[in-house]
Amino acid sequence: MAKQSEIMNFLKQPFPHDTSLGCSIRISRDFGIFVFLFLLVFRPFNMNVLPEQVIWFNCAVFGLVTFVCIFLLDSLLPIFFPDYFKESNWTTGKQIFNVLVVLFCIGVANSLLFRVLFGAQFNWTNFWRAQFITCLVGLLPIAIFTLYRQNIWLRQFRKEAALLQEKLEDKKKVEITETASTPAPQLITFAGDNSNEKLSVEDNHLVYLESASNYVKVFFEKNGRLNYTIIRSTMKKVEEALQDHTMFFRCHRTYIINLDKIESVEGNAQGYKIKITGSEERLPVSRNLNKEFSDRLLAVRPEALS
Repeated sequence: MAKQSEIMNFLKQPFPHDTSLGCSIRISRDFGIFVFLFLLVFRPFNMNVLPEQVIWFNCAVFGLVTFVCIFLLDSLLPIFFPDYFKESNWTTGKQIFNVLVVLFCIGVANSLLFRVLFGAQFNWTNFWRAQFITCLVGLLPIAIFTLYRQNIWLRQFRKEAALLQEKLEDKKKVEITETASTPAPQLITFAGDNSNEKLSVEDNHLVYLESASNYVKVFFEKNGRLNYTIIRSTMKKVEEALQDHTMFFRCHRTYIINLDKIESVEGNAQGYKIKITGSEERLPVSRNLNKEFSDRLLAVRPEALS
């Protein structure tokens, strides 16, 4: 039972999942080149009896098919199944399943290539042979790449988050000892798209905002508890309403946070996770905003965290 629990915990670990076009191209290119070089060096399927030009051509075709399969699956699946491929829900288990799906699709394409390039009959024996060879060639480098990527990002973000948390605690201690008067709260008004829809909240009570399709959830403190109201609006509009209030920062495409309400910063393989006052949810920070988030949170020079 303990072993099963360890396996389940491993499969449920957060895993970095970048669905950007640039990342898809890089990963597809790298594995396409790997397949090309692997076949060119080891020359399986009795390719060494073929003319040199034919060998190069066959290796290039297999590499190109690998590139196309990975790129199409990596680019199209998140479009058709956006909720499933959300990085906030992405785990090691999902990553492993996704890799197996990709390998299966490459195997299907390779079984067709065997018929075209080597004249092999298209039957179940050759189909499963293509699947076996595809897994044999691709499974080990993909497993190494997957584990390396997870571990390197996990160590990086945990280290950075620990440093950031330490500096945040130091900043809070300094603020407690300061005798300067607290600025008077300012009223922020959000105008919804519906007629006469308005919400006014004092800036020191506004905790964070979350995008929800065509609506925005506004979380605020009231009577010592965290409450929220939903207004019909966009993040762009509410961001414009907050532009004169420096304590608010859009840390993610779906979240705007009050930097003064951050209790702690943690790190996992996906990046920074923020603990906000009154909420048990850990809010994400987009990886491309890590530097800006650190500087804004601590009000330090850019080089201070280096």
